[in-house]
Amino acid sequence: MKNIIVSLETIASTVEKNADALKTEQAITLARNQIENISNDPLLKELDLELSVWQSKLAVILKEPAGKKGMAKHARYWAERLKKN
Repeated sequence: MKNIIVSLETIASTVEKNADALKTEQAITLARNQIENISNDPLLKELDLELSVWQSKLAVILKEPAGKKGMAKHARYWAERLKKN
């Protein structure tokens, strides 16, 4: 679970720092791969679904400042939610 949280925090920081899309894509892929290795937790399935949407729409999200801000905020939300769980 800790690795997933680190990946989510990486997603948030790369988006905020305007890092290239490749780093963000890699962090999303890493998080999704880590989720696959964990049991069938419904919370993680929900997160994986959201990550898949981010992954498919990453180019559009990164073009807009509001998209970047929202993605970073939501990634941090998920990290905090997993820490509490």
